[in-house]
Amino acid sequence: MTGEKIRYREQLPTSFFISNRTALAESLQDSGVALFFAGRAPHKSADEQYPFFANRSFFYLTGIEQEESTLMMVKKDGQLRTTLFIRPRDTIAERWTGRRLSLEEASARSGIEDVRTLESRQGSLNEALGAEATLLYMDQKADDLQVQEFRKLAAEQWPGIEIKDLSARLIRMRMVKHPEEIELIRQAAALTHEGIEAIMRAIRPGRFEYQVWGAFQRALDEHGCLTPAFPSIVATGDNAFCLHYMTPYSQIKDGDLVLIDVGATVGGLNADISRVFPASGRFSERQQQIYRLVRECQETAFSSIQPGILIKEVNDACRETARKGLVALGILPEDGSAADYYWHGVSHHLGLDVHDLADREAPLEPGMVLTVEPGVYVPEWRVGIRIEDDVLVTADGCVMLSPQIPREIEEIESLMSAWKTE
Repeated sequence: MTGEKIRYREQLPTSFFISNRTALAESLQDSGVALFFAGRAPHKSADEQYPFFANRSFFYLTGIEQEESTLMMVKKDGQLRTTLFIRPRDTIAERWTGRRLSLEEASARSGIEDVRTLESRQGSLNEALGAEATLLYMDQKADDLQVQEFRKLAAEQWPGIEIKDLSARLIRMRMVKHPEEIELIRQAAALTHEGIEAIMRAIRPGRFEYQVWGAFQRALDEHGCLTPAFPSIVATGDNAFCLHYMTPYSQIKDGDLVLIDVGATVGGLNADISRVFPASGRFSERQQQIYRLVRECQETAFSSIQPGILIKEVNDACRETARKGLVALGILPEDGSAADYYWHGVSHHLGLDVHDLADREAPLEPGMVLTVEPGVYVPEWRVGIRIEDDVLVTADGCVMLSPQIPREIEEIESLMSAWKTE
């Protein structure tokens, strides 16, 4: 990669979390209490838990990735009081599961002055949800173990309090990205590019999907990105017809296509990129025909995306492009349905979650980040193509956040040919 070195451990600034809390507080009525939870990892088996991953809306408001942490926002007489509760330091526990944040470190990261240990949470809740509090705000879409436990507690201890859902407000906020988020998505796309270059170098007939999968992961490892944005997909031949293929054990054969769907994460923000590469280094005529059709669908999406339009309208335009192309190739009759070969939507929102929180009925706005991933799958030709890039919605259209990643047939063939001779 050329240019500035990617810093996987780069973090969103504290000002980002302060700004988000300030914006959310505008939705709170006086005498309202808002609670948000980091969550708790579910039990796996025996003495194991699944890896912990903080609720992304909690992270959006605090920057804290520590299990069971709780954010309380209390609005009284127009003034906002914010308290963060975290697990206390514990020498014995930390020997097994790693160092916990101190109160001072959590305060510096989140920008919240009042940070307390979890032991004090119950007393603070009793005080905040006493006689003067009339409303309890929560993210009702959150449903991890910690939230479930609190809902049961609230029903028992404060049965008369009205609970209001803040999920719609959080969705609207998260759909429009801050400049800091957009920059980290660009960096995630740049790191994904490095991984895809490693994939292209690794693809050879006779190798196995897992070897290609490993090449991508090793490239990310070099930058400290030990967990990708989502489980990587590497699918050769007919495996491409499983959209979320998760068993990369097949051997790559000469003449096969290798479909990849991969993404890196930088500072909590994600990239999501799909490409298709010919195992032999050259696309066959039929493979080229479908590839060019999918690229045409992608260009249709790029030209359709603009403020005020719905994702459904972008998808409808792409589906019609696919239908016309399939008819022209003799795959579909004139009155045929593209749904037989066009299996999924063209876009989803991207951000702290790969399939980011979104209201898909809301018109697009500048600052939103989308994937553009048309796919055409023709089992009778043994050709499945998906090409995916990430774009930022602007005032007059969209700009690509992943422009450096090879996508044209000639570029792909030239690179793979050169690397095969190394």
